[in-house]
Amino acid sequence: MEMPKNLVQFLLGGQTCVVATVDTKCSPSTTVMSWAVARNPQTLTLGVDHRSQSLQNIRQNGRIALEVLGDDLCYGLRGSAVIEKETMASTPFPCALVAVRVEEVRDHGAAGIHFVGPRYSFHAGKEHRKGVEEAVFAELKGPAPTI
Repeated sequence: MEMPKNLVQFLLGGQTCVVATVDTKCSPSTTVMSWAVARNPQTLTLGVDHRSQSLQNIRQNGRIALEVLGDDLCYGLRGSAVIEKETMASTPFPCALVAVRVEEVRDHGAAGIHFVGPRYSFHAGKEHRKGVEEAVFAELKGPAPTI
């Protein structure tokens, strides 16, 4: 399954997603993540906090769902998550690099509906965080292909 081009373009970094995982008792857990990047049309990568329930659930189960919300964009994704790198080098606190193989893509958009997605910005004096995020997104994208 492939994500459509507009979704891949949208997920180049800095977009807020709602991520759902399940624990060993099949109890769902959701969280908001902004460190999400489409590496290619079949793969999404996430920076997931070591302290989070999400990472615990991914370690135990690996099943994951995401809601990706943007301006005139509303997609549900499901797939399998694996820890590709235990500790990312670029994050300001310990995070794992999680790769998600996209297995299902559902377009929740509807004709005649204008959806406005969530956004975030940095407070005055916190502009340096933009550079940190750019480094995180670069690490999530991975090295350029050599072929």
